Amino acid sequence: MELQSIINWKNVARYKYLIALLATFNFLLTPIHMALSSFSPAYVVVINYTLVILSSVLLASRKLAKLTTYVIGFLTLTTIWLELSNENSKLILICRLVFSFLLFTCFCVILIRQLLKTKEISLQFILGPLLGFLYLGILGGILFETINFFDSNSFQLIKGFSGFSFYYFSFISITTVGYGDITPLTAPAQSLTLVMNIIGQFYLAIVIAVFVGKYINTKSK
Repeated sequence: MELQSIINWKNVARYKYLIALLATFNFLLTPIHMALSSFSPAYVVVINYTLVILSSVLLASRKLAKLTTYVIGFLTLTTIWLELSNENSKLILICRLVFSFLLFTCFCVILIRQLLKTKEISLQFILGPLLGFLYLGILGGILFETINFFDSNSFQLIKGFSGFSFYYFSFISITTVGYGDITPLTAPAQSLTLVMNIIGQFYLAIVIAVFVGKYINTKSK
């Protein structure tokens, strides 16, 4: 029984990047789930966010890293629940933004450490940068939402916008698409938009360079 459990856990660990990638991508589809599901929006958000936390914790190989992500993840989920029942509480909103930023920053650090240990091109090495790109977009969305919290005139938003609009804007910024439906108006918002544009371009360049370097090293052996 113990041997079977160990084998099953090894299979999960083997595909931990794929699991985390699917869970994080699923989190980005939360508004669609809320629109199609008959469940309360609170349950949809918490379930999707919990999946991201649990799947991303699989990336950590050290006990301290796992403990850190569990603690911050628990605090993040708590503030999400409290915010849904206390929509006008600025303190809860600030806590949610801070904990969310810390959580996804931890995920990025864990991901980078794991990828640096990878010597050859593998499924882990291919999915890692994709997962990192999603984490980057979510972090940008948190920062955009924070800027708008301190100055509600920071963006020209579309009619019927929601908090998810900032994550949408983050991803179209790092991909330099720029549909023009959301426009940064203040200096901080414009500066962060430029930073996200530049990071998006450098991210692709760095990932391609690392892929080529790993491929050459693999072929030369």
